[in-house]
Parts: sequence; structure tokens; C-alpha cells
Amino acid sequence: MQHDQRAPSHSTVLAALIPASARRALVRLLPLWALLLSLCLVAYPDLARDLWTDEAYTASYTTHPTLFTLLEDVRKNEETPPLYFVGVWLWSYAFGSSEIALRAFSLLAGVAAVLGLSIFARRRLPAEGAVIAALTMAAAPLLQRYLVEARGYSLTVLLTLLCVVAFEQLYQRPTSRRAQLFYALSAATLFLTSYFSAALLAAHWMIWLFGLRQPAERRQRLLAWLPPQAIIAVCVLPWLPALRYQMLVSPAVTASWSSGLRDYYYLSFGSLMGSVIPGVGFIAWLLGAAAGFSLMLATTMNGRAQGGLVLRTLAVPAAMLMGMVAALDVVAARYLIVLLPGSALAVGAGFVALRAQRPWLGWALVVLLACSILGTRLIAEPEDGAGAWARISAQVASNADPEHDLVIFHPPWDQRIFEYYYRGPQVDMAGAHHYDDFYYVEGHLLRQTWTTNEVLPLLVGRRRVWLVYDQLHHQVPPLRLPYQQVGHWSEGRLELFLYDLAH
Repeated sequence: MQHDQRAPSHSTVLAALIPASARRALVRLLPLWALLLSLCLVAYPDLARDLWTDEAYTASYTTHPTLFTLLEDVRKNEETPPLYFVGVWLWSYAFGSSEIALRAFSLLAGVAAVLGLSIFARRRLPAEGAVIAALTMAAAPLLQRYLVEARGYSLTVLLTLLCVVAFEQLYQRPTSRRAQLFYALSAATLFLTSYFSAALLAAHWMIWLFGLRQPAERRQRLLAWLPPQAIIAVCVLPWLPALRYQMLVSPAVTASWSSGLRDYYYLSFGSLMGSVIPGVGFIAWLLGAAAGFSLMLATTMNGRAQGGLVLRTLAVPAAMLMGMVAALDVVAARYLIVLLPGSALAVGAGFVALRAQRPWLGWALVVLLACSILGTRLIAEPEDGAGAWARISAQVASNADPEHDLVIFHPPWDQRIFEYYYRGPQVDMAGAHHYDDFYYVEGHLLRQTWTTNEVLPLLVGRRRVWLVYDQLHHQVPPLRLPYQQVGHWSEGRLELFLYDLAH
């Protein structure tokens, strides 16, 4: 495949510093270099850290004996489609469901996305732009964050890339049956992995409809667009009843943690750098976000070919996504994951554009972006370590009275974390084992969690109460019970209280 635009004929900085044979080897082996960079930046200790709430739900799905019970559990507890969870469920049969095994699935999907983008960028961008795009993708904090998390975001990046590649093929060869089938399957699997991919798919609709403005091609392009959409509809249709239920339950199980317009402002710059880092790290995050965004904007200086690629892979999808998150009143960097491949391509294309007119500025922005990414890694606080939940649950397991004890979780959504680590006798538990039952059916408030008045009726007939109190992720006020405290154990910000109800 030919490049969209030939590189400028004048000597470049890279050409002056590196011999031609070395440059060719660099580009030919670009997927390898990007893979190595990505693997060098992985926070490997985080693979073994304790699961957090959402990851514990992922782990619990691997225990289901059948696909039907798995899908039913996903329907009741998730606001996401089921495909990732089905993949992890199958993965666990071969590799188990330990913390490392579950997160390894995400790591594998993420590095596959890095390899795929490197190959695609090498075909669609000039050599230097392809190198910058591939290395940006490999080092992007937004991707690195989710390489070590047992959720579907790394898989979403991989499927987003496949969908982008498929749409580009269909855009160039609309009558190709192979391109139509590739796009249909990639779009369907992407939607069944992340509902926020609707922004990308809606952007494809807008771009395709805009292409119908030419009467000479209108009929051909319209007929080429309809078969893939029919296949997508057939693939998605079986999940629509579950999607309808998830939308019905969503207001009860979702809370906006936004601080206002400022969060949306930061979100608009986070497609490479991810979530804002508080404290000193904010400076590094801001500089990296500014450098990356400036390189993306520089694509407006480029020719129509590469500018069109960035328009289709980033600009239009970004506009659709920002409208979507604003309409839903949600703010989280993970929603930007569908923009990551387009953002990396835009950085590479922007560097090529600046190289032609202001080479020093292009290199300065790339160096600033690289230093900022490195700075955020050095400044960021380490994740909570491994073992706290196992030790707390072991304390309950060694002293629990199955007939008279009750374990209460505060906040309630941590129940499945405890269940994952607990190895003791069966004991009654009070918490949000099912999100829809606890918050939608029973009417508890997600942000308020438990109140003392809600808990007291549950204690009738009990002799002792174990209270697991977790401050790892949300500022939930302590739950104080009007009984004698006879035990207290602490593991960092995770605490365990034992109350004797007989006194």
C-alpha cells in the first residue's frame, strides 16, 4: 500500500543523524521496537496487586459453569457489553483466575494493539510519522494504565484499531465483499465490548453519509454500506434485551463523580495522557497533554490525504464521544480509550506536518511529550500492594461463627472482593453482591452507601458482626455501630471491625 503523502524531499534531522540502512531497519522492525518499549513501561508489580471492585466482578464471572449464567450475571451487574467477560471466562479455563492470570489477558490484548497500530502506521504514514505514532501508542499512559487491569479497556483498544483499519479499507474499496465483512465483524465485536464505541460507529455513519453527496457515487456507496450494517444488527440483536435492562437500571447504579466543567476540559486533552495526576504530577500531565494535543492540531498543516486519515480516525469520533459523555453526564478517562489509536496516528501525522515547515518545533513537542510521559511514571504514587484483602479475609475465616455471625461491607460494592479472597466456612454477608438487586430493587443510594439505620435491622438475631471498611477508592464516611467493639485489624486503608451484640 502506498503512503498517503510522500515525505518531503529535503534532508531531515533523522536522515542527518542515522544512515539510510539503519533507518530502513528501524522502520522495518518498527512493530518490534514498539512492542519492546511497551513491555519496558509495564508496571509489572501491579499485575499481582489486590483486585479492586470492578476487577473482582470480572473474577467472579469466571466461576460460572455455563455461558448462560455468565451472561445473566453480567446483565445484572455491568453497564458494559459481555464480550470481554466471555473472553476472560474462556481464558480462565486455560490460565486460571489469579490476579496475574486475569490481568495477563488485558496485557496480551494491549500489546497486540501496539503491534497492530505499528503495522498500520507504517503503511499509512511516512517513515518518521509511523515511528512517532507507534512509539506514542506504546508509551501512552492511557494504555499503560489498563494493561494491568482485569477489565475490558485494553481489548477495546485492540478492537477499536481493527475497526479503524476495517473502515479505512471499506472507505477505499467500498465494493469489496471482504472489506464489507471485515468492517461488519470488527464493528459488531467492538460494540459488544464497549458501548462507548457507539461514538466511533456513529462517526463512521456521518463520514459515509457525507460521502453520498456526490450523485455519481451515491448509489454504489449506499449499497456498499447497507450489508455491513445488516450483519452488525444481526450480531447485536440478541443482546438488545439485556442492554435495555442495563439502561433501565443505570440511573440507580451510576453516580457522577464529576467536579463540573473543569473535568470535561481535562477529559478533552486526555486521549494520550489519561487521568489527571494530582499534586506535582499535574504539571507533567499538563505538559504532556499540551504537547500531544499540539501535535494532533498540526495535522491541519498537512495535505488532504493524511488530514483525511486523522479526520476519520480521531476528529469526528472525538466530537461524537465528547457529545456522548456530556449527554450522559459521565467523566472518566477510560471512555477515551476508543480515541487512542486515532490519537497516536494524529501525533505521527502532526509531526510529519511540522517537520516540513518547522522541524525544530516538531522535535521539541515530541521530546516534551516523551519527557512528560516519563515524568508521570516517576512521580505517580504506587498502587496499593498485594495481600491486604487476603489477610483481612483470613482473619474472618479463622474466627467466624457460621450460624451467628454476619459480615457487612462498607462500602457495599466491595463484597465480591471479599468473596474472591475468602477461604473460610460459609457465612452470611450483607452488601451489593448484585448491583441491580441492592441499588435498583432495594433502593440503596450508590454515593451514600450504608447508613446505620439501614444496617441495624439486619443485625436482629446475630451475636457478632464483622464490618469490613474500605477507603481504597472512594471517600465513604465510617459506619459506626452502637455495640461493643471487641476486635480491630488494619491493613493500610482497609480495616476490619468485630462487634459483640450481646453487650
